[in-house]
Amino acid sequence: MAALVIFKARWFWYSVLCLLCFAAYLFVSKLGLKQGVPDPTMFYLFIWGSLPVALALLTVRGLHFEKSLKGISCGITVGILGGAGQLAMLNALAVPSGNTSVISAITGLYPMVTVVLAVLLLRERLTRVQTTGLLLATTAIVIFARDPSAPFSISWTRALQVPEWFRPATVVLGSWGAVGIFQKLATNYISAGSTMIWQTLGFFLFLPLVYPSQSLSAFVTLGLAYGLLGGALTNLGSWFLFAALKSGGKVSIVAPFTALYPLVVVFLAPLILKESITLVQGAGVLCAVAAIVLLST
Repeated sequence: MAALVIFKARWFWYSVLCLLCFAAYLFVSKLGLKQGVPDPTMFYLFIWGSLPVALALLTVRGLHFEKSLKGISCGITVGILGGAGQLAMLNALAVPSGNTSVISAITGLYPMVTVVLAVLLLRERLTRVQTTGLLLATTAIVIFARDPSAPFSISWTRALQVPEWFRPATVVLGSWGAVGIFQKLATNYISAGSTMIWQTLGFFLFLPLVYPSQSLSAFVTLGLAYGLLGGALTNLGSWFLFAALKSGGKVSIVAPFTALYPLVVVFLAPLILKESITLVQGAGVLCAVAAIVLLST
C-alpha cells in the first residue's frame, strides 16, 4: 500500500526522470572527453548547452521571476556549487585511469553530505537505516581511495595511494552534497523553474574561468555536440529535481534517490564505454549503491 502511494506521488516520477538525466549526462560527458575535448572546454559547452533549456522553460511555461532575495541567492548558489562539482566531475572523468562506473559510484554518495546537512540545518531526523547507509558510504570511500594499480602493502602510505581521479571526485561529493540543501531552500521561496533560471546564471559566472584557449573549430563536431547535450541534460535533470522538491518530496529522500544514477551507469558502461572494473572496485560500487538506497529510505 505504501509503495502504491509512492508510485502515485508526483515527486517520485520527477525523481526518476532526474535520475535518468544525470546518468545520461555522465555518459555524454565521457564520450565528449574521448573525442579529445578538454574538460574545461567541455564545461564551457555545458554552460551554453544549459541555456536553451532554461529559456524554453521560461517561454513555454510563462515563468515570472519571484521577488524573493533569499530564493534568488539560493538559486545562484546552487549554480555555483553545482558548476564547481560539474567541473570537478569532468576533471575526474578526463583522467585516463578514471573508470566511469567507479567515479559515478563515489560521486553518487553526495547524499551522505546532504543528509548530514539536512539533519544539522533543516532539523530533519536521521533514521537507523540512514545511519547504516552512512557507514556503508564511508566504507565505499575507503575502498575507492586506494589506487588499484598500487601493490598491496602493510604501509599506510603505500597501501592507500590515492588515484588521480579521487581528489576531484571528493570535490564533487562535497559541492553536490551542499547543493541539495540550497535546492530545498530555494524552492521554499521560489518555483522550481525560477530556481533553474537562477542556477543557470550561477553557471555563467564560470565562463571567464573556462573560456577555450583555442577555437572550437579545432575540435571534432561530435565532441562539441556531446558537450552541449551534457549541459541540456544537466539543466533538465535539475529542473526535475527542483520539481520533485516543490511537489512535496523531502530533501533527505529525493536527493539520495536521484543519486541512484550509478545503477544505470554500472549496467550500461560496459556496453557503451567498454569499461571494466576490478573485484575490489566492484565491492566498493556495491557498498556505494547499497548506501545510496539506505540513505533514500
